[in-house]
Amino acid sequence: MMPISSAKQRGAVLIISMIILLLLTILGVTSMQSTNLEERMAGNSRDRHLAFEAAEAALLHAEEFLGTIATTGAFDTDGSDGLYDDSTQKIWNTVDWTGSATGANGYKQADNIGTDEGLGTAPKYVIEHLFSVGEEADNINLGGYDERVSGKTGLFRVTARGTGGSDNSVVIMQSVFGKGDL
Repeated sequence: MMPISSAKQRGAVLIISMIILLLLTILGVTSMQSTNLEERMAGNSRDRHLAFEAAEAALLHAEEFLGTIATTGAFDTDGSDGLYDDSTQKIWNTVDWTGSATGANGYKQADNIGTDEGLGTAPKYVIEHLFSVGEEADNINLGGYDERVSGKTGLFRVTARGTGGSDNSVVIMQSVFGKGDL
């Protein structure tokens, strides 16, 4: 066998190894981009879930509040305390959710729910007294669920707004609540 002279070597191994190194670098960069995207998606999903839970907690808080009232006397037209009376419009659509809770078009803040749970902002809600039916509508069926009430009954639209870990993730929920014996 004849030894290969150094004059005939052209660096083919060096070129091939540089191409393989380039391909591995491209593969690594693509993999990192994909991982970063998946991590952001998981974070956004968590934020959305937190916002949903916060809105649901505020909705339940408002419904518990409605369960304790004996009259609709606290409900008025300016809603400075988040309680609106005889609402024929979608008042919840005009509320400045990021502004002050007091003043015209205000809201109520859900107690005991807030930044301790990882939320950016504590959840808020408004309650609109839609209408009441009197004694003559005795034994009405609210919502078709066989929950019959008698006496004066008020119907309320509850709108709750929750945010996630940041204020960029927002969930708004609504329910209609019937309260008998007002």
